[in-house]
Amino acid sequence: MSRSSPARKSQQPPSSPERNFRHSFLFDTRNDELSHLDALAAAQAEHERVREAAVRVFEMHELKEESERIRQQQEREQERLKAEAELAEKERKLQELRAKSIPKPAPPEPKPEPVKATPSLPAKPVEQTAELHSQTQQKPVVKQEPVSSPSPLTNGFGLNTAKPAQPAAQPPPVSNLASPVANNTQSKSQQVVSQPTPKAPEPPKSSESTEQYVKIHQELKKLRASLQAEAKVPGSPLKGTMGTYRREIRVSIGQLTSGRGANNPSIKKITTALLDALQQKVPSTPVEVNKFVVNVREPVEGAANNGATLPALFIYLVNICAKGIINQFISECGANPKAADPIGVFTAHVFSMPEFQWRGASLIDILIAKFRIACPVLFGLSGNDKTERGRVALGWRKDGPSWITEQSHNDRMAGLAAGYAAVSLRDFSRSSKANPYPPAHYWTALAGIVNCPAGHTSNTQYVVVRYMIDGHEQRFLNFYGNAAVAALRLALVEFPKKAPGNSPAAGSLQALAEVLKSTSGLILA
Repeated sequence: MSRSSPARKSQQPPSSPERNFRHSFLFDTRNDELSHLDALAAAQAEHERVREAAVRVFEMHELKEESERIRQQQEREQERLKAEAELAEKERKLQELRAKSIPKPAPPEPKPEPVKATPSLPAKPVEQTAELHSQTQQKPVVKQEPVSSPSPLTNGFGLNTAKPAQPAAQPPPVSNLASPVANNTQSKSQQVVSQPTPKAPEPPKSSESTEQYVKIHQELKKLRASLQAEAKVPGSPLKGTMGTYRREIRVSIGQLTSGRGANNPSIKKITTALLDALQQKVPSTPVEVNKFVVNVREPVEGAANNGATLPALFIYLVNICAKGIINQFISECGANPKAADPIGVFTAHVFSMPEFQWRGASLIDILIAKFRIACPVLFGLSGNDKTERGRVALGWRKDGPSWITEQSHNDRMAGLAAGYAAVSLRDFSRSSKANPYPPAHYWTALAGIVNCPAGHTSNTQYVVVRYMIDGHEQRFLNFYGNAAVAALRLALVEFPKKAPGNSPAAGSLQALAEVLKSTSGLILA
């Protein structure tokens, strides 16, 4: 018996495993209908399982995203609340700081000077009468260098020192009240007998009359609100028309410029709109006109409009015209005071037209009421521009919750001062019309400012005086002669001495005096 070697045993192939299990696809019934239904059911069950798992994952993802969104929103709200709290705290501290004020020491009383009295400007120009002469005897008169002596004044301004050059219809002021006249004999030689301009309104005589302008401004606001409400009523004749007139007037005033005849188209558009309203081409309810003038007026024989009422639309358009004039002074004349002259010419022309007057006088009180609100300094009001109350009294405006900058305020005051001078210093001596706002108002405004006591002056007053004079001094001298020279000396030399030290606006007045000396030969110091 032979034995096989171990090597040969290893070379024999292994035996096949037992194949007792056969897969179902080898069954004869694999293509039966029941087999297909079972396979379909199993596939459907697997599909449902996978879908439900996917839905659960998707829902969990959405919950996580929503939770994250809410968390981020909470963080943003917390940051907002924190910022608002910080802002509120800062506002509270700011209000506390504004409420605080450091009391200023009382200004030192001026030492009496036995030789020289404090100069002052009369509150308004008046004629030389026996009563006024008796008043001057009781009050010391400042003796200064006589203007009658030869000086560059005559060459520079063409003044006749023996007799002031004044329009025939303009009353001469007192020349021996704070004026450079040496004695009473010379002042008597300067008297000019003349009659006041007929139908010219008198300057305000008291603070009560001045505050009447505030009431006029309030009545104008009520009128505007009433007409705007009426224009919204369906079928109202004011609907659309009132807005068209308002835009035409504003645009036309904005186009005013210098040059002979250059403003005729603009003036024609404005006067046409006013005439249409006055003649009831656009019907409107009548309003009582006495609400819009300072002094109550009675009927005047021969006047164009003598009734107690005028159409409301006409008064409204006059108000729009006045508002446009004020806005033009502010926007154009702060940087360029010379731009005030064509606006002043337009103002004098429109308000002097007999068609637009009422009971023999103009309705310029509507314009002056806006001057009173925009620039109270022109009406003798004063205040401390470092305090809230003082700024309100000086006409300082706000831009939202805070005040406008000092430069913006000064530009506003400069434009309004130049505009006031351009309106009040118009010469009607060669015109058949009555001056709607005579130069006496300019004198009154200037006197109200320069007579402000030391310690009560403000930077705003010096800005206003500067632009009331600059470029308008020749007209002032033409109206008041030697008295105007005395007034200019008070305004440009004496008044700046009342200002606190290092006041730039007061320094600009002194600089203006030097400019007038070098350019026109007017020696004030």
